[in-house]
Amino acid sequence: MCLAASVGHVYVAQAQQPGTFVVRESAAPCLKVRARPEPASPSLACLPPGTTVAGLGVAPYWRRVGVGDTLEGWAAKKYLESTTTPPVTDSAAAPRDDAWLEIHVVDVGQGDGIWIHTFDDNIPGNGRYEGRNIVIDGGPKSGDATDRLYLDLKDKAHEGAVIDALIVTHPHNDHYPGALAVLRHFEVRQYYDPGFPSALGTYQSFRHTVDAESAEGQPIVQHVGRDHFGTPDWGSELKVEWLWAWPGSAEGLGSGNDLINNASIVFRLVYGTQSVLFMGDAEGEDRSENGDSAKYVEGRLLATLGPAGLKSTVLKLGHHGSKTSSTIPFIKAVDPEFAIVSSGRRSFGGTFLPDRATLEHVCAHNPSTRIYRTDQDDEAEHRTGSTDADGDDIVIRINGKTTLVDGLSGGTPFTVTGCAP
Repeated sequence: MCLAASVGHVYVAQAQQPGTFVVRESAAPCLKVRARPEPASPSLACLPPGTTVAGLGVAPYWRRVGVGDTLEGWAAKKYLESTTTPPVTDSAAAPRDDAWLEIHVVDVGQGDGIWIHTFDDNIPGNGRYEGRNIVIDGGPKSGDATDRLYLDLKDKAHEGAVIDALIVTHPHNDHYPGALAVLRHFEVRQYYDPGFPSALGTYQSFRHTVDAESAEGQPIVQHVGRDHFGTPDWGSELKVEWLWAWPGSAEGLGSGNDLINNASIVFRLVYGTQSVLFMGDAEGEDRSENGDSAKYVEGRLLATLGPAGLKSTVLKLGHHGSKTSSTIPFIKAVDPEFAIVSSGRRSFGGTFLPDRATLEHVCAHNPSTRIYRTDQDDEAEHRTGSTDADGDDIVIRINGKTTLVDGLSGGTPFTVTGCAP
């Protein structure tokens, strides 16, 4: 019996409890059993609806199944229904050492594209370790051939696979366009939007695409505005804290692009003793200021939550590491062990992100903080805005007690040993 947990793109077998499943009618005419948990893997058999199989293990979007004494392979989870009554679980139980939550920060160039996969214990319906899939933003490219978030998911998922939640942090074109491919090729159950009243034509078109989405025959459930976010069903082992989104008033949040950035969804994901703070593009100062004090979203979060509500193991830096984010008092309050930067080689009037001053704030607070970047080595490789999505991906793995981070440079693993502004 095994569980295939991905580390980067490598699957590692782990002990797992078996279950019994039946092929759903929606798999008609039959459900392919593949050699590996990949959509392009060779087909070993095709099982008609109603076939009973043993569930031997899991990988993101896939379940390892056994049929009789001779056939074992991988089938799409979406088309398998459990025939076993799930046991009652203790939601307060300590996390399992092998129950790894994965957060993939994909190198989409200048932008954000993140895929979260929760641990799956091979027991559907018990409300814990359910193997959920959550996408945050999608990057700037909307075409199938250029959207690296979609291409990353395509390597793991099958056409029509279920995305449990899609979160678009704010309506800027380095965040939402790549989510179009997610909507085209997968079925999205829940959508989260800050509710900022953008009149941008391409964003309005994107929202119309969201409106038309459905998953497993049910219309997408939309959560527009923080008051409507509710409590996500991502598994009882996780706690989701919605900290900020567009408050309905522009007062004290800047103007123009700054205002839109400060409408971003900000949330904290807590798993056991570990936590990750996702900042979207939320800001803390104007470009002309020196980082000594915080205003805008960072200032409001400090005033309402303080260090007790912001302290996080991992901080996804706001606004791609721009000087307008990650002020000194904010970094001090969050006190991260790891800082993650999602950025590329787009020039902003000769400035590239992350800004050196922002990294200096992080390293001055704690020289032991490890900074991982999706623009790793892009400058030395002479990357441009059209060639910067080159595989500098970051994979965060958390088992509720420990956090591990793996980084890639152009697809090659590397290790960050200390803070580097």
